[in-house]
Amino acid sequence: MTSSNGHPVHLYRLIVAGTVGLCAVTFFGINTAYSHDLMRPELNAWFKSLKNRAGEPCCDGGDGQQAEAEWDMAKNGYRVLLKHPHRPNEPGQWFDVPNSVVVNGQNLSGRAMVWWWPSYDNGRMTPLWRCFIPGPAG
Repeated sequence: MTSSNGHPVHLYRLIVAGTVGLCAVTFFGINTAYSHDLMRPELNAWFKSLKNRAGEPCCDGGDGQQAEAEWDMAKNGYRVLLKHPHRPNEPGQWFDVPNSVVVNGQNLSGRAMVWWWPSYDNGRMTPLWRCFIPGPAG
C-alpha cells in the first residue's frame, strides 16, 4: 500500500513506532531515580526521607553529592568546599552552611553530603542551599 505521495505506508508506521519507542525509553531512563550510593542502594529510602531543619525535603533522586566539610568553631557552624559544576578542574571555594539546611539525625551514609545548586551574580557563584548532613565525625 502506498500513500497519496507514493511512499509506502508501512515505512511511515515503522518510523512512528521507532520514534515512540525511543521517546519512551528516554522518558523512563531520565525519570528513573538513581541510587545515591551505587554500592548501597538500600539507603535510597533513607536519603529520600531526609529533611533539613526547616522541614524541607533534601532530594528526590540521586542529586546529593559528597562534600568536604569542616566544623568552624569560631562561627559555631559548618563550612563546605563547593566546586563550580561547569568547571570541575578549578579549585573549590569554602562556603558557610546555613543552620536551617543542616539535617538532624544519624548519617547512615557515613560521609558528609550536600544538596545545593549554583546561582550566579556578576559571574560569582553563590550556593542556593537545600540540605547538608555532616559526616560521622560532625
